[in-house]
Parts: sequence; C-alpha cells; structure tokens
Amino acid sequence: MVHKIFISFFVFILLQASTIAAYDELQSSRAMEIQAAFLIKFSSYVKWPEEVFSDPEAPITIAIFGRDPFGSTVDNIARTFNANGRKIEVRRFTDPQAVRQSHILFIPASEIERMDEIIAALSGRPVLLVGNSLEFLNHSGSINFVMVGKKIRFNISRTNYQKMGLVISSKLLSVAHQIQ
Repeated sequence: MVHKIFISFFVFILLQASTIAAYDELQSSRAMEIQAAFLIKFSSYVKWPEEVFSDPEAPITIAIFGRDPFGSTVDNIARTFNANGRKIEVRRFTDPQAVRQSHILFIPASEIERMDEIIAALSGRPVLLVGNSLEFLNHSGSINFVMVGKKIRFNISRTNYQKMGLVISSKLLSVAHQIQ
C-alpha cells in the first residue's frame, strides 16, 4: 500500500515538473515570436459584430495588457498583415478601462491575477481574450497558448468566446489542440 502511494506521489511530482518546464518553454523568446504571429493571424478567423468598427476600413486593434512579452516582433508582423480587408493596429495598455478599445487582447501570464478586473472593464464588449498561462481558459479567456511536445499550439474555449459575442471560423477551430 505504501509503495502504491509513493508511486502515485512520484508520478504527480513528475507531471507537475513537466508542466512547469513546458510553461517555461512557452515563455522563451522564440516561443513569443511564434505566439505573436498566431496573435496577428487570429484576426483573420474571428468575426466581430459590425457595430464595433467605426467604418468598413477601420483597423482591427490588437492590444497587449501589462508587460509586453513580444517587443517589436508583434508590430513588425502587424505592419505586413491585412485581415479581411482591415489593417492591424497594435496598442499597449496598463489600465483595464483602456482595453475596451481593442478587438483582440493579449493578457500575459504575469497579468492573470487582474483577469476579473479586465473582464469587468470589458462589460459586454466583444473582445477576443488570448493568453499563455496555465489557467487562462478557466479565467474567461478565449484562446490559450500551450506547449504540446516541442510545438506551440492553442486551446480554445467555445463557451468563453461565445459569451463575448464572437464567432470563430471552423478553420481555426479545426487546428486547435483542444476545444473546451
């Protein structure tokens, strides 16, 4: 009996260690470049209610909340990208009230403790919430980056993006690692 408890405990510790290692790898500079590219590309596969845009040519605003893990990478990619006829504009915010101006909001793991404040500030605005922390989808996030083997993938919460009033293309859903 003691032997089985020891083995169970050892397996639990091993799983925790691998989760922490995968999380650390998800935060590496190369991983952040890949996440920045995904973040921009997501804009092509999301449909927002038309009334959130001031005119048919208004840009899609991608915001980064708090400490920016991407640096200039996300700006460089955004300059060359067009999503369904709209340019991409990247902004950075530290004030939760300012995030109402965004269409896609990236919330890094370092800001996960402010999710309730951010959700309250959005108050029904249709914003795609993207993150890269272990519990992001459990905190109302829509898309969360994860490490699967040595590849960056993403999980999607259908419930959470639908609550935000968004429609995500079946093409994006089909390449998600998991859909909740």
